[in-house]
Amino acid sequence: MTARAYIRVTMAEDGKTPQRELMLDGQKVADLSYFEVLEFAMQAVSSLRFEVTGKR
Repeated sequence: MTARAYIRVTMAEDGKTPQRELMLDGQKVADLSYFEVLEFAMQAVSSLRFEVTGKR
């Protein structure tokens, strides 16, 4: 079984402030800051380098 992790972004009740949440199989795991989302994205993109073999 594999778990699906993603970041859900919604707007707060004031309609101006984004709320970022780390989701795992539809369950909220944690609230994330803007910088934590950037770090998550950078790690995901960085891990893709192992998928490309023999290309530089």
